[in-house]
Amino acid sequence: MIYIEKDKRNRIVLTLTEDTTISNPYYLFVFQNEFNKESAPFYWVGTDTSEYKERYNFFTFIEGIGNDGVLIKGQYTYSVYESEVPPETEEGLRLVEEGRLVVAGEDINSIYD
Repeated sequence: MIYIEKDKRNRIVLTLTEDTTISNPYYLFVFQNEFNKESAPFYWVGTDTSEYKERYNFFTFIEGIGNDGVLIKGQYTYSVYESEVPPETEEGLRLVEEGRLVVAGEDINSIYD
């Protein structure tokens, strides 16, 4: 499970290398809101910065700041795909991992907060 805090720099640690078939791949993350399955999925290409890729893969996702994106609080499913070139969608890509994602943050009590 991946846990994301809103408006924060988040560390994501996964073991993708064990199922990856491409050397030096790009990883496309696809987040789909579980509450609203009709909503468009959120796409993010993560950069693996792990020094020990054979043991784990390390990504930094900056939620709500910069270009990474804005997710609403709630539960998501995630899928990670491998690609030889920077991908835009998951079409034609090989699935490496699936799981659950939780986005947490402060509750907003009114429309004025």
